[in-house]
Amino acid sequence: MANFFSFIFFVLLPMAIGLLGIYLLIDFFEYLKKNHPARYQQLTYKSLFGISAESFFLHLIKPHELIRFLISPENLQDGSVGIYKKRIRLSLTALLSLFVIYSLWIILN
Repeated sequence: MANFFSFIFFVLLPMAIGLLGIYLLIDFFEYLKKNHPARYQQLTYKSLFGISAESFFLHLIKPHELIRFLISPENLQDGSVGIYKKRIRLSLTALLSLFVIYSLWIILN
């Protein structure tokens, strides 16, 4: 029973939270691309390592710009952007708190 709990807590839970975060980010960038193209251009690369953004199947995100945007109170006068930002921050907080719990688990055992 302990092995089953460990599998769920250490493998399935972080995978589910991570997949939720990825889905939210992809949906958020699709929304930005459609409704706020200037901000989308600011948060993504036009090309990365010779791969253009048009031929790539994911968004080429600038992580430093994305984190700065998620932390800032700016919502582009759009309520949906604020909702996306809250959900993404919540999923990142949950994932980071799991890593803290895992670290404490390893240290204490």
